[in-house]
Amino acid sequence: MANYENPDDYDHDIYNEENWDNDDPYGGDPYDGDPYDGDPYDTGEGSSHPRPRRANARMRRAAVGICKLHHDTYMCKESCLTSALTGQAWVTELEEGNPKCMYQSFRMRKMNFFSLVYELEHNYGLQVSERISVAEQVAIFLWIMGQRANNRNAQERFQHSGETISRQFHNVLNALNAMAIDWVRPWPQQGVHSKIANNPRYYPHFKDCIGAIDGTHVKAHPPKDDPIKKWIGRKGYPTQNIMAAYAGYPNTPGYLAPYKGSRHHPPEWRAGGAPRTNFERFNKIHSSLRCTIERTYGVWKARWPLICDMPVGFTITTQVALVSATMAIHNFIRRNNFPDIPFGFYDRRPNFLPSDRGVETTAPNGNHGSRVQRDDRYMDAVRASMRDFIMENNIR
Repeated sequence: MANYENPDDYDHDIYNEENWDNDDPYGGDPYDGDPYDGDPYDTGEGSSHPRPRRANARMRRAAVGICKLHHDTYMCKESCLTSALTGQAWVTELEEGNPKCMYQSFRMRKMNFFSLVYELEHNYGLQVSERISVAEQVAIFLWIMGQRANNRNAQERFQHSGETISRQFHNVLNALNAMAIDWVRPWPQQGVHSKIANNPRYYPHFKDCIGAIDGTHVKAHPPKDDPIKKWIGRKGYPTQNIMAAYAGYPNTPGYLAPYKGSRHHPPEWRAGGAPRTNFERFNKIHSSLRCTIERTYGVWKARWPLICDMPVGFTITTQVALVSATMAIHNFIRRNNFPDIPFGFYDRRPNFLPSDRGVETTAPNGNHGSRVQRDDRYMDAVRASMRDFIMENNIR
């Protein structure tokens, strides 16, 4: 048995190498020979009790372990973004490769992509950021929107951190919303639109129409502190109201509504059956013009799957901004007459209407009041004269 009266035996017995190997995962006492060998509350001469030294040794080992854990976690991290194909290299590869790859990745052709990059850089303030080119920034945004990708997917694809991906995504979103001010608005037009002027179903009774108005909702994730009831749409889930005008509003100056109480929704006509009354005949022609908006929504949601089912992580402000941003891109491609696959598909099928995937039409509440009632009477008279013209000329 060891003689604990002898300080040498005391130190040797408790702090021999075997004990350190068994107790310490780091292989030895880094503070061997510590002069603190007394009572934990006494800085004088040593104590004959082994417990204080053992407690001190444990604290020292714990401190070393914490330091090593901190170093391994925060000072010596191994990056998982190790692909040799950087985001910029991938964009360059798409530019030089098969045109289909560019469309599948960014939902637009090469010419459209680089025209959009030029527009955002030269007219809406999007600049090189953190050595990331404008083309790569736009690619990040379009890829996330077109593939409904999350931040983690984008990190792997473009080889940037999650914080960088988020910042570049919102930089492009802000530039596109500035662009939307100029591109998501009525476009100056001279004379009667060709779709009306060249079709006897519409001309001359619809010659003064300047556009079609329809409504739609898309799924939304409202703020947690906002009463969810006011966000619930007809289908029972929260929605963002994009636009709504025709279904529930009475006639007002400049707005011509269909006849309520008779078939007037495009799905009702798609179900079959010829018009049975003068009112239904008017409504069918009226709805065929409104179908332009349904087809617009069809192209829009087919191009951007993320719009149909917004991610939970986006704030409602971002969700609203994404609608106007993607509509700006839609109008930019259409008004420049760029070759485009979705637009080409719909142009070749003038009677095609999209399925209601993720988007619902809406019927908002109308306004009321004496002025509206006077406006009702005026537009009712206009509508009646158009209805009679259609019937007299047997237009179907």
